[in-house]
Amino acid sequence: MQVSHLSKMLIITLFFTRLSYAQENSVKTENLSKHLSTIIAPEPIKRVNPKYPINAARSAREGWARLSFVIDKEGNVNNILVTETSGSKDITKAAVKAAKQWKYKPAMENGKPIQQCVNSVQMDFRMNKNGTTGATRKFISKYKKAQQALADKDYIELEKQLTSMKKNKYMHLSENNYLHLLSADYAKEQGQKAKQLSHLNRVAMSLVTMNNEKQKLSVLYQVFSLQVELNKFKAAHVTYEKLITLSSAKPYLEQLEKTMTQVNEVIAGDKNLILDATINKDFWTAELVRNEFSLIAVEGSLHTLDVRCANKRHVYTIEEESTWKIPSSWEDCSIYVFGEAKTSFKLVEHPLSI
Repeated sequence: MQVSHLSKMLIITLFFTRLSYAQENSVKTENLSKHLSTIIAPEPIKRVNPKYPINAARSAREGWARLSFVIDKEGNVNNILVTETSGSKDITKAAVKAAKQWKYKPAMENGKPIQQCVNSVQMDFRMNKNGTTGATRKFISKYKKAQQALADKDYIELEKQLTSMKKNKYMHLSENNYLHLLSADYAKEQGQKAKQLSHLNRVAMSLVTMNNEKQKLSVLYQVFSLQVELNKFKAAHVTYEKLITLSSAKPYLEQLEKTMTQVNEVIAGDKNLILDATINKDFWTAELVRNEFSLIAVEGSLHTLDVRCANKRHVYTIEEESTWKIPSSWEDCSIYVFGEAKTSFKLVEHPLSI
């Protein structure tokens, strides 16, 4: 296969591919010692690298995009959802276009092909191995004005500058990080912890392939603390696993382990777990830690619920105060809630059934 000049400049990292598998079993009681089924994971046959957008390459602009997708019974990739990006539309488009061309040997259960619904990948677009390029002068000027406005508590001016920076459809990776770190500080000052976490998560995704461990520790520790506080327990577990691999996290390992023990006790407890949710654009997503949940206190309009659990996927219409119960054998479930922008609601995960 011939590689273009621009493609040679591209360092692609396919990060955080998660493939987990579970059998369908509608029987309420299970004999754990009994062999239920044999599942073979899907295997990649063809993975096309995304093409580095010409304009991005010319301006040395880097970025990333994280996708969620389904591998069907024929091994094709479909139902692609863009869950997070670094802010460059052309890089996101290139990532989606490449993923659509991927081909897998499908997952198999007892000799029969099955769909695999829980797959995610982060595609990182890098121009070189030394990290990201710097921000433009225009961006830095706006950033400094926004930073000063935050210090002066001039929130009108701050939001004006943030809005102006966000209008850039083709953002450098460093600009993305500066923007979201500043936005996280603003959200913290306003007491908006969910927004603070969202912005810090965007920064954490950019740090994956970089070597600045001190910055990784700072951002990931803040992310972990907020995830625990906001009942995002599965995400907290993933962040915990990243933290304990950092040598700089050694002084904090005992406290981190103690916190995770407390998290697991809460998950197994008899209290409802409640998450506040708001649809910012097209959808809101969460990873479940229990198999029965409700969507309540809807302010706005919700219309579709997409439940993706390993090799099972179901799409439902949403009625107000709806409740769903997922078979206990369906593992690693995530939900995607679609509705009108700015619709708020609560996700309630009910105590585990005995």
